[in-house]
Parts: sequence; C-alpha cells; structure tokens
Amino acid sequence: MLKLKSILTVVLLVIVVACNTNKNNDLNPGNILPINKIANDTVGVEDIIVKKSSFTLETWCNGYLQASQKAIVPFEVQGNLINVLVKNGQWVSKGQLLAQIDDYKQKQALAQSEVNYKLALINYNDQLLVSGYRIEDTARIPKHVIEGAMLRSGLSQSILELNKARTELANTRITAPVNGMVAGLTAKPFTPTTEYKNFCTLLDTHDMIVNFDVLEQDATLIQPGMVIEVIPVAMAGNFTGKIEGADRMLSNFGTLSVSALVPNTRGLLIDGMKVKVVVKKVIPDQIVVPKSAVLARQNRQVVFTVEDGHAIWNYVTTGYENSTQYTITEGLKPGQHVIVSNNLTIGHMAPVLVSGQVK
Repeated sequence: MLKLKSILTVVLLVIVVACNTNKNNDLNPGNILPINKIANDTVGVEDIIVKKSSFTLETWCNGYLQASQKAIVPFEVQGNLINVLVKNGQWVSKGQLLAQIDDYKQKQALAQSEVNYKLALINYNDQLLVSGYRIEDTARIPKHVIEGAMLRSGLSQSILELNKARTELANTRITAPVNGMVAGLTAKPFTPTTEYKNFCTLLDTHDMIVNFDVLEQDATLIQPGMVIEVIPVAMAGNFTGKIEGADRMLSNFGTLSVSALVPNTRGLLIDGMKVKVVVKKVIPDQIVVPKSAVLARQNRQVVFTVEDGHAIWNYVTTGYENSTQYTITEGLKPGQHVIVSNNLTIGHMAPVLVSGQVK
C-alpha cells in the first residue's frame, strides 16, 4: 500500500509540471526571447544624417624646401684672407662687409695703372696736335680722329686697365649682394682663397619655396593660388602655403613639377628640408561620410543605416577619398541616418540604439 502511494505522488508531480510548461508556452508564443534578452543584444551606435556638402580632395606628394632667395658669394679675386667678419646663421644686410682679402697686390696694380693712364693721356694730346687739334677742342674734333688718337697713344688700353685695377681692389672687400642668412661658410682668416670654392651662401628664409612633383592624372588639379599643407618629415607641425606655378611640360617619368611659397615666420623651416605636401581641392555637392562608416563585406563596400531601431545593410560605391572621408556615388541618399561607430560586428536588421547624433 505504501509503495502505491509513492507512485501516485510522482505521477501527480509530473502532471503539475507539464501544466505549468503549457502555461508558459501560451504566454510566449513562437518561443520569442524574453524582453531582457533583446535589450542585451541591442548595440549602442552613433549616426550622422546624410546630406550633400563640399568635399576636400587631398593629393599627397613628396617635396623639399629651398630658401626663396639664394645668393652664392664668390671670391672675385684671389689672395690671402686677412679677416672674416661673419659666421654661419648670422643675418646680414645688402652691402655689409663680410670679409677682407690682403689688397697689397691690387693697390700696386692700381698705382701702376694710374701712371700708365697719365702717360697715355700725354701721348693722346700729342696725337691730336699732329692732326691739327688740341685736347681742348674735343667738341669740334671729328670722331674718327679721336678714336685714332686714342688707339695710337694707348689711351684706350690704359683706361681699360685702370678700370680693371679699381674693380679688383674693390673686390678685395667681400660684401653681401643681398639680404640673407650666412650659410655654408668654411673660410678662415690667414688662409688663401684658393682653398675654398666660394666664400659663403646667403639665404633669405623669411619665405620658403617647396618643390614637389604630382602624377599626370593629378596635373589638372593644380592651379596657381591653391592652398597646400606642408608637413616636415623630421619635425612636428604643419605649415600652410600657396601654389605659385607649375611646369607645363611633363617629365619622362610622367610627373609635373610644381612650386609653392610657404611663409617661414617662426624660422623653423630649413633649406633642403624634406617634406610631405598635401594639395587640397574643394569639390562641391557631394554625399560625404566618415571612413568609419564604410565597411568591407563580401568583397563589396557596405554602409549601415538606421531604420526603426534596426541596422540596415546598404551596398555603396565610393568616389573621392581623403585621409578621413569618402564620397558616396551610389547606395545612399540625403536624409538617411548612417551608423559611424560600433558597426564592425553588427549585421542586417540587428537591433541598435542611437546614443547620440554627430552633427
């Protein structure tokens, strides 16, 4: 009798459990996941509203800097340096004395030239007297008579030698031909000038010229006055410049040589410095999205939009590209909400919660 009661108790428990299970199924038709489970699967995202705007096209190039003006200061005469008055990095003004060469030989040559000139002048006067004229009658002496007298007397030659001697004496004083900063100076006092190729180079670095090449397909983008960004390779910071001109003949490598002016107000840029150049051109009326919005799926480009709280898969075609953005030529239209964050793992129709809009 006791064993029979135990069996009846187990049967009743099974019936009760079965009834409870049926009630739960009636409350959750189709085995839909509980509400708290849906909340756990919802992905928080950010979005932007697609609209047409201007797009900045960027073309990246390699280039190098040059001073806007560069003047090589040569040794016009040879001799021994007796004084060097400047040093590298010093700013000098046009006409400023930079160095002096021993001028003994040049002074002696000038003195001899002056003597020769005076003797030739006496001979010239004698030639005029032979021809029936005096030197005071220059205004009425025929031109051919004057020229003949100057040649026969040696006056023409003595004038040339006198001017040369004066110039060579002046060239023993090395002066700055332009305003600029001294560079490339290696000359030392009490050494012959023949030891050096030139005395120095003067650089005007208030403005710099950046020279760079663009590919043939980008040549049509280059216009005088366009703004460029210059990024030194070995130094932090960006500088802004403007294109001055471009060679209208392509090189054998299919590139176009371009030059631009870059202000160097802080004096940080150096002649010969290597730089990256970014040429920027504004293209109007484009659908623009951040690069974070575009994904690669199934060998195609995909953008997710938000509709009724779900992520919608959209195949798109991109057009222009810069460092942060794409233009979209197919697959999106103005007014759609594009997901721009937390979109790497979501799929089509995934529930999403927009946590903030990027305006």
